[in-house]
Amino acid sequence: MSDTTMTSSSSSTPPPAAGEPRAGAPSTPLFAIRPTPFAGRAVFAVQHITASTPLWRATDLSLAVLLREYRREVCAQCFFYDRGRDLPIRSPGTGFAFCTPQCSDEWERGNGEVGTQAWRAVEALVKKRSKEDGEMVELGLPRPGEEEIQEAWESAEARAVLIRAAREAEKPRGEGEEAVRVTKVHRRAVASALQAKISPDVMAFIVSGVVWRHNAASEQWDALLALADDATPYHSADDLAAFTRSYLHLLATLPLPLLPLLNPGTVFTLSSRDSHNSFGIRSLDDEGSEFFGYGCWPSASYFNHSCGPNVEKAREGREWVFRAGRDIAAGEELNITYLSGEERRDSREKRMQTLKRNWGFDCGCHRCREEGGKEEEGTTTTLKT
Repeated sequence: MSDTTMTSSSSSTPPPAAGEPRAGAPSTPLFAIRPTPFAGRAVFAVQHITASTPLWRATDLSLAVLLREYRREVCAQCFFYDRGRDLPIRSPGTGFAFCTPQCSDEWERGNGEVGTQAWRAVEALVKKRSKEDGEMVELGLPRPGEEEIQEAWESAEARAVLIRAAREAEKPRGEGEEAVRVTKVHRRAVASALQAKISPDVMAFIVSGVVWRHNAASEQWDALLALADDATPYHSADDLAAFTRSYLHLLATLPLPLLPLLNPGTVFTLSSRDSHNSFGIRSLDDEGSEFFGYGCWPSASYFNHSCGPNVEKAREGREWVFRAGRDIAAGEELNITYLSGEERRDSREKRMQTLKRNWGFDCGCHRCREEGGKEEEGTTTTLKT
């Protein structure tokens, strides 16, 4: 893609060469990150590990999205869920709910003043247009290619120039500074963006990522950039359109301090890294059958998938904890499963369809080869790291 619209204005570091450590990659005396011909990078045991040994605790949540339909039931800070009951503490201005005052306070501190203002601005917009919420994404449609993505973002940026100019006029001017002249063309561009169809969950994704980027240290951003990227992260043409529309919505809506970070490069970078590296936020006491949203924990993304994993993962609030599911020999790859509790019991064919649709790879784990009647040895095929 060209550098004109798809490169983030934020500083970044180039991807590391093969064999070099990546920013944010997990590191302990128990395992190491190594290149693999089958799956980019993977986690390998460097010594014998006994069953139940704690391996890693991922605390580096970058962006997270709670689907709008669950915001009354799932704590926006710790993701606590009380079997469908509404949580006691509501934040009408932002649309989120919390299980305790402590979680509410932590959420506000984490988002900061500008971030909290951003969520309030988006909530005010969405409330006016609530009838459009809850639209389902149709599966099985062709993904837009790189050229189609490039053209869509270039078209959006042509309109964004006018919106940015109109928003520029909102900035206070010092003595002697000339006011920005806003014409009917600028005002029509803002009005057109605000009147377009809204996609609340897509807007939440972008806001979460931009607010996190605004508050994050440079090494946290570099850790996200170090993850495998997906050049075609949008599920369909409609999904791509929802992102470009939401980008323009937010340009017309978000607080001014966030606008320098709100550009096609940042939004596409967030999508391209999240695509193969997100973890579902699900209920904990039913093996995760109910899907509330998703988040990206960069250090957790180095564990590749197997339908017969040797590492167990469990979410504890905003953190993911990884433990050895059985004895693991030195040199063995450490695998988790990307499947939910119900999906793990599916047939090989259905599991492979789920992994291909959601994660973009054909699974070649031992369990799939065994169930498929294959005898050759190999390892997992995935695009995560």
